[in-house]
Amino acid sequence: MAEMAAITPLHGRGLSRTQFSVRESSDYGLIRLQTFHRRAGQVDNLSRQLGLALPCPGTILASDELRIFWSAPGEWVIAVPRGSERVKLTELQARLDGMFTVLSVMTDSRVVLQLGGEQLRTILARGSSSDFRPSSFAEGRCLTTRFAGVPVMLVELPREECLLFADRSVATYLLDWFQAASRDC
Repeated sequence: MAEMAAITPLHGRGLSRTQFSVRESSDYGLIRLQTFHRRAGQVDNLSRQLGLALPCPGTILASDELRIFWSAPGEWVIAVPRGSERVKLTELQARLDGMFTVLSVMTDSRVVLQLGGEQLRTILARGSSSDFRPSSFAEGRCLTTRFAGVPVMLVELPREECLLFADRSVATYLLDWFQAASRDC
């Protein structure tokens, strides 16, 4: 799958309207961290081994070298600079050796769309029943939900921007959906 990473699912296509935009981001290398045997203290043990506090539901941990998004109970998505996934994976495996965890690179199976504009929250609300008001979905928050009928993870960024993580296979569908849903923007 290494050759797939070089071919972006949208082939450079995006959407630019006056109040809403979509562009594919190839900045992120993605690693999934999953833990098993979920018992009291398991996440704390993982955090100690990693030397950082793993984010709790709906939150993000951001540093200069990585971002960790809570994805599901016992599961996180770690975003690192594209191209450094294998090095970071090896480092994480060494730190978590002996723990009940699975680490896997998922860069080639995902698309990351960067959404933005004044009408961002309105467009998001058209595709999901989640609450996108600033009081519920604010900078530093993430949300795993169904959007436009497909499972996605959304991450709120500053300045009316958002990242959308989805299976690579639905990238064209999502771009088409955004084009139709944002005609009035």
